Amino acid sequence: MSKDTASEGVTFNDIFMFMIAVPLVLLWVGFAGFVIHSGLQDDSVLEQIEGYTTLIAILGGPALLIIKDALDVWKQEQAEKTAFYKVKAQAVIDYNDAAQKQMQQIEANAQAQEHKMESATIVTAKKK
Repeated sequence: MSKDTASEGVTFNDIFMFMIAVPLVLLWVGFAGFVIHSGLQDDSVLEQIEGYTTLIAILGGPALLIIKDALDVWKQEQAEKTAFYKVKAQAVIDYNDAAQKQMQQIEANAQAQEHKMESATIVTAKKK
């Protein structure tokens, strides 16, 4: 995890997604792959394939519901983070724009003052 991610705060759903949901999906897919691989190697597995398929479906049904809900919440959090970054980026843009305008105004005032000083010097020199 990067330093920026740590400072943003890790939510429960982030932990849930990376510690529970991801391994659950990987185990579920791994078990299904194991059943397929075993079925290709051992004919006795093919004789009991309906039982394995039922077991995969029984385990997968509730897991899919939990994962779907967790993904919906996680997507919502990610959308909120994205919206926050858009606002933060706009604030930085506005700040930089205001700072640039202020610097331009300061430079314009300095040039105007310098012009006044030169004009006053020229007028004083002509009177002498």
